[in-house]
Amino acid sequence: MKSLLQIFCLFICLMVVIPFLIEEKKPVTSTTSPVNSSPYAVEFGEKLQATNFTKKVLQAIREAGYSPDSTVGYLIDSPDHQVITIQLHDGEEIDISTESEIQSIIDELAKKNNLHLFIVNVELLEK
Repeated sequence: MKSLLQIFCLFICLMVVIPFLIEEKKPVTSTTSPVNSSPYAVEFGEKLQATNFTKKVLQAIREAGYSPDSTVGYLIDSPDHQVITIQLHDGEEIDISTESEIQSIIDELAKKNNLHLFIVNVELLEK
């Protein structure tokens, strides 16, 4: 009788522990939604798409003689803190004149498209 009671207790414990372990192992999914983003960032993203700003930036930088990567990174916190990252394929290092010229190109395009000015971050892609 004692061993039957032990088996029953073990069975009950397993019935409680196994579902808990299964629930623990389920993958956690998280998505980024515009609801979590600031209203300014959402509005800004829509404006970027409507004006084809990224395409214009890449074309202007290519016309200036640089070879940018086909992607542009944006970090938008507020109108006063907008960062745009451009990655270049050519060159051994990025000097101040390169950064200054690309900053001027982006400033001009931002003004033409009624966007706030950006802090420009120029990076060199490794070969």
